[in-house]
Order: sequence, then structure tokens, then C-alpha cells
Amino acid sequence: MIILKRAFVITLIVAITLSLTGCWNRRELNTLGIIGLVGVDTGNNGIKSTFEIIKPEKTSKGTGDKSQTPVTYMQANGSTLIESFRAVPVRFERKLFVSHAKGFLFSEEVARKGLIENLDMILRDHELRLTMHFIIIKDSTASDAMSVTGGINTIPSSYVEDLVKQYKVHSTSVDTNILDFLKSYYSKGINPLVTVLKKVKKDKVGKNDQEEYELSVEGSAVFLKDRLVGFLDGPETRGYNWVVGKVSSGVVTFPTPNSNGLTSVEIFQAESKMDVEVNGNDIKIKVKINMNGMIDEETTTIQLTDPAVIEILEQANSQAIKQEVEHTLQKVQKEYKSDVFGFGQIVHRKYPQQWKNMQDNWDELFSQASIEVETEAKITKTGKSTLPAKE
Repeated sequence: MIILKRAFVITLIVAITLSLTGCWNRRELNTLGIIGLVGVDTGNNGIKSTFEIIKPEKTSKGTGDKSQTPVTYMQANGSTLIESFRAVPVRFERKLFVSHAKGFLFSEEVARKGLIENLDMILRDHELRLTMHFIIIKDSTASDAMSVTGGINTIPSSYVEDLVKQYKVHSTSVDTNILDFLKSYYSKGINPLVTVLKKVKKDKVGKNDQEEYELSVEGSAVFLKDRLVGFLDGPETRGYNWVVGKVSSGVVTFPTPNSNGLTSVEIFQAESKMDVEVNGNDIKIKVKINMNGMIDEETTTIQLTDPAVIEILEQANSQAIKQEVEHTLQKVQKEYKSDVFGFGQIVHRKYPQQWKNMQDNWDELFSQASIEVETEAKITKTGKSTLPAKE
């Protein structure tokens, strides 16, 4: 009897084991075309998609020879985004694999028409990640910008990703992913602000006469719902980052009081507080910014050991930040009429009853609101030297 039970158990285990097929849906690496970037432009049938496909054999050799490009590009047209994806295998021997894509790049032309229809496929497809970088290409097509490698990385997608992440160093750009865009699009009281890349000519060094290009990530793209309405430059984008509390580093340069020189202060820490006051038909936007930093450069002969001099520099620093923030707020208010800061969400939380009557035309109300900006800058260090280099 015991032998029969053992035989039954062994038979059962073998049967269960045989029914397990392991990685039934596996796809071997050498059968896939691994995508680094996807660029979307206007095409003959509606959409023209460009795909950066990584060549594993080129990246593994690491020759450093830029003439031996580690990627190849495929383009396809379609009336929808997914149709352009499915059109690639007609001329390419591998199935596209997009789970490792670092970003989606949309041209300015496509973005000005509205993007939400092109994002439906990204929401539905199981391979596409909502955390991919979401980028608008300014003044050129997405396909034209995708092939630029101006840095150390020879793979354009890695170059683009590392460049976008540099926003923490200078605070004059933003890092937006697809999920960020969708959250702002579906929310009341806020509109998306998106990463921008621009193809620019590279400064010539030495005797090299060949025209070279690089990408610049400075600035940002302003949206009204899903439609691109304009751009902010680098200082204006830092003005946005001051308001929303996303300034983590950078340098503030301003005229040194009572002199012809300049002072540069490195940002150590910055924080902000946003508020909105609603009194009948009057809306007041209030922003308070605190910052502390270190003097990185001083071009005059002022005495940095004098507390009174430091206080004067702090006031000048505060004024420089205030002007930067006020300029950005006024430009976004009057020119674009799009609340990319999220002041509407503050009204929703603070004045829920009034918000019911304001939510449908909040961007217009935002454009008419008064602005109050308060800034306070503290200089806590003067660097390794307390004396200016200039005599």
C-alpha cells in the first residue's frame, strides 16, 4: 500500500512538472530589435515614426570610432502610431522591442496639434513604460535630432538620457516622463510643462572645419492641456523651478552693488511655498522662496569679511531671484495663459466651493490674477578665500 502511494505521488509530480512549460513566451535577444529612442513627426499618412535600434555587436566592441555607429535607424509611416510600429517588420528582420526605450521624442509640429491621441497606444501597450522620458524637439524634426551624439556617449539614446538628467546641476530645464504629462493633463488646475531638446551647432575648436552639432536641453515647453502653446528659455525655466521648489543647484549671477563687477552665488539649498488668496473676484498668487548658497566668484574688490557687505550681497541676490520668478510668472500668465505651476490645485484644496465655479475657466482666471513674490537669500560661505583676487 505504501509503495502504491509513493508511486502515485511520484507520478503526480512528474505529470505536474511536464505541464509546466517554463518561459513559454520568451524571446531570445538575437531575435529582437532593441529600441533606444522613438521619434514622432508628421508623415505622409499622418504619423512618421523613427526608431533608434541598437546594434549589440557594435556596443560590445567599444572601439570608440564614431564612424562605426552602434545604432541603426528605421522609419515607417502610418495613420496611427501603432500602425507605424507595425509597418517596420516589412523592411526590418527583427521584431521591435520597446521595453528598454529611454524616451519618446515629439516634434514641435506634432505637439502644436495636440498629443493625447498619440499617447493612447503608449497607455495600452504592455511593453511601453510610462516612466520613459517625454521630450519635445524644438525647431527641427524628431528624426533629425535623434542622430546627434555631441557628448562622450556614442549611443544617441544614452546621450539624450544623460543630458536630460543634468537638469539637477543647472536647474534651467525640466525632466518630464510620460506619466508626469498624463497626470497634469487629466488633473484640474494644472497644465503640463515638458522637457525640450534643440539641435544646435557645436562651437569649433582647433582646426576642425567640419560642421558638427550637439543637443541643448535648456528651456521647457508650455502646454495648454495636450497642445503645445510656446516655450520658456533657460532662465525662465529656472524661474518656474524656483516657484515649484525644484531648484537643487546652479549659479545666480547679479551686478555687485556699488560697483561695475559681478557676483556669482552657487545654490546650496532652495525651497518655496505657493499660495493663492481668493477674495470675491480678486485672485492673488503668492510665492515665497528661501535660498542659501556660497559665493563662487567675485569680480570686484569688496571686503567679504564684512557682515554688512554680505548683507548687501544677499539683498541683491534676493532681488535677482525675484525678478527671474516674476518674469516667468508674467510671461506664462499673459502670453500663454496656462497654469503650469498648479496654483489651481491649491484653490481646489483651499476653496473647494468656489473652485466648482472656477475650474472650467481657471486658466483665464489665472492669467488675470495679481502676483506677490517674496524672496530671501542667505550667503553662508565665501569659498576657500575671504579676499577677492582683484587688488
